[in-house]
Amino acid sequence: MLESALTAADLTVFLVCFTVGCAKALAARSDRGTALRLTASVLLCASLVYLLSAPAVYRAVGRLSGEPGLASLLVYVAILVCVGHAHALTHVWHPRRRATDALRRSILLWVPVYGLATTAMTVLFFAADLSGPTRPLTFATDYATEPTALAMQLVYLTALVVGIVATVRQCRGPDGVIALPGRPDLEDSLRLFAAAVALDLVYVACTATAAVSAALGHHALDPLAAYGSVASGTSALIASYGLAKPALAARRTERADHTALLVLWHLVTDGGADSPFPARPSWWNRYALSDVLAEILDGTYRLRPWMDPAVAPALAALAKASPRAQGADVPALQAAATIRHAHQRRREALTSGLPTPTTTGDTPVDNTPPTLVRDRQVRIANHLSHPLVDETLTILRATST
Repeated sequence: MLESALTAADLTVFLVCFTVGCAKALAARSDRGTALRLTASVLLCASLVYLLSAPAVYRAVGRLSGEPGLASLLVYVAILVCVGHAHALTHVWHPRRRATDALRRSILLWVPVYGLATTAMTVLFFAADLSGPTRPLTFATDYATEPTALAMQLVYLTALVVGIVATVRQCRGPDGVIALPGRPDLEDSLRLFAAAVALDLVYVACTATAAVSAALGHHALDPLAAYGSVASGTSALIASYGLAKPALAARRTERADHTALLVLWHLVTDGGADSPFPARPSWWNRYALSDVLAEILDGTYRLRPWMDPAVAPALAALAKASPRAQGADVPALQAAATIRHAHQRRREALTSGLPTPTTTGDTPVDNTPPTLVRDRQVRIANHLSHPLVDETLTILRATST
């Protein structure tokens, strides 16, 4: 019963880490940043830890390899690799430490540390006398009286502590990643990540206490090894959430922006009639937001012959005299009114069979930087139904008749 519960718990953590890792890996195909690749790699590596830790998988690896405790060595190595990845991430996130020279110095310093620890653990594992059945949660205590196996445990735990302390210091130190200005949106995620890595110290403390106590012949503290594994699993879940949180927040923003932009998209493309994609765009389509944005820009450009340069000053004058303009984005209101007015004029011209105007008048050219285009179009879309836009169009319609 206990092993079934442990298998279910380990496989649950595996699925969480694997799912988030795969999502990051897919994102890394279009965004080739080092940080995103490392994030995907650390999550996939963590998923391997919990897959191998599941009792059913653990025993299957032992049977297939002929080494009953091989899965323990693989888990230890994978955990060290995870900490190494986390350590590397703190360098890549930092604008000064990710500079080529600084990064090269860090690699030359830390890769040998993790590499030597992994090599020593592997040599000690195969030199140890590990006869008899092994279990994933009690490997440290079952073989604590075997000097070579105990030495392997101590090498592993020492390397783990060094890596964890260095990683947490890189996150939370006076010049750590969390203290960096300019990215307050990542602060909570970084704190969660640092807390998750620090929680692995509980795993180290519990495992070391249980192993040393067992080596001295006292097995009353053996359950601490299992409690340490619980702390490690909790750490993996917190780290997964911390690393996924910015992506989840970005997805929520994309959905909200997509919903807002669809109103503008329907307006400038006449409900999709001018769009090469007649079906309604879907927010879950990875390219939907960029497609909609591109079509909005194209549709707005096609409306330029019908744009009236008198709309913007008319709305500005109305906004100056109206209390409803308080807190409103006047440039967005002007753009929204201009687009709606041009759309009305085009529809009336098509209904009347009038030709497309050959001049665009004095309509201003949009010089919005590419990085701000989406934000501007969302603001325009959110102001399409503003009362000041409606009032401006009503006044212009009355003066033109």
